[in-house]
Amino acid sequence: MPAPATLSFPLALARWRASAESPPTAPAWNAELERIAWRYHVIGGWVAAVLNLCFILNDVALVPGLAARFAVLRIGVSAVILGLLLLRRHWRWGPYAFMFVPYMLISLENATMWAQLPVDLFQLHALAYAVLFVGASMVLVWPLRWSLAIAVSTIAANCWSLMDSPYMTPAEVMVNGGTLLAAVIIIATLLGQTRYLRTRREVILRGQLKARTVEAHQQREVIEAAHRDLQASIRYSQRIQQAVMPDPQVLRGRVKEHFILHRPKDIVSGDFHWCTQAGPYTVIAAADCTGHGVPGALMSILGSTLLRSIVNEGNGMHPASILERLRGGIIAALGRQSGEGPSDGMDIALCVIDHEGGTLSFAGAYNPLYHVHDGQLIELAGDRMPIGPHMAPTSPFTEHTITLTEGDMFYMCSDGFQDQFGGRGDRKFGRTRLKDLLRSIHTDSCRDQERKLLHALELWQQDRPALDDVLVIGFRV
Repeated sequence: MPAPATLSFPLALARWRASAESPPTAPAWNAELERIAWRYHVIGGWVAAVLNLCFILNDVALVPGLAARFAVLRIGVSAVILGLLLLRRHWRWGPYAFMFVPYMLISLENATMWAQLPVDLFQLHALAYAVLFVGASMVLVWPLRWSLAIAVSTIAANCWSLMDSPYMTPAEVMVNGGTLLAAVIIIATLLGQTRYLRTRREVILRGQLKARTVEAHQQREVIEAAHRDLQASIRYSQRIQQAVMPDPQVLRGRVKEHFILHRPKDIVSGDFHWCTQAGPYTVIAAADCTGHGVPGALMSILGSTLLRSIVNEGNGMHPASILERLRGGIIAALGRQSGEGPSDGMDIALCVIDHEGGTLSFAGAYNPLYHVHDGQLIELAGDRMPIGPHMAPTSPFTEHTITLTEGDMFYMCSDGFQDQFGGRGDRKFGRTRLKDLLRSIHTDSCRDQERKLLHALELWQQDRPALDDVLVIGFRV
């Protein structure tokens, strides 16, 4: 059954209002834009209501004969505007319709007064009318359809009111300000649309920035949580690595003094020191595994475990033999990795001190042993073969044996110290500079030597990043 005719107009009006103020698919930024419009429209409403009353004084001075009639009109319009402002909390049509009412009332007020003014005052009133439109375009924030509605309504109202003007013909109206006012209305409409589009763009950009900021914050929280979990895992791995490694206090009582400078690039390290005692023998090793961080740490645990197994077998305390068996164990372990990472392994310097025989035997895979005797630094080079798979044919490791002299100083290290970039020109520290440093500090106590080595490294590195793990072992017999 069709709806009664009396309901058709209210229903159509409600649908128009809903589509104009709150479209079903209103974008997310629409609410923020309306909040801005409310703020400016309320300010504009108060300004319009107060200034409209102030112009009563102007009417008294210019048109005293019409002042009373104009005052009633102005007071009525301002009263309606003030009522809208005070009851705006109950206004349900949104900020655009809210401002349309006072704007339209003032336009109708001006149109009514225009028709009653003589030519000389008509020009002055046309200028005031133009100021109204320009000022409103700088305050109001609404879509183009509302500006067009005001412009069309204003022009229609003025045309209607001026038709009965006893002072001027239509041609005189256009000459004395009508054309100017029409141009100002068009310009003000364009200015209002420009302001609306700029405001809308700013709101959209702020919304996008806020959304991206929230997204970035959420991503940062996820990354920080993952980083904390990773750090916790790595620190737990550090505890495992330290538990697997032998206690360096084993050397106490076996050598006069010693130091171990170990500075991992990351929390866990691919460099590791290893020592043990077996009867009259003390075994000391400094190893540099492939990589650093977690991969290097896993390789160091493998190397430490294999060394413990080899030494505990008791098949002789010859460094070359120990390295040979260590190489075989590493190759066998890496062979279970489906052939991946053929260059995995380690470089190592290993020496065995025979306390009864008063000798020290050394063998190395790439890494040397530095021996300082009577102020002279002697380098015992390691073989150029790694502990691990090697593309070139391998041969037995070379073993060096020297007689111990009281006060002699020995050093074993990885390549992390000498390969660190820094200094003037951003160069490597270098093996020559490292050997000169060791020679210059060998008479100091081991504690002072460790401190001076660390100071020299930090002074050389400064604010540059660490490139590798650093390990230096020094002991005095």
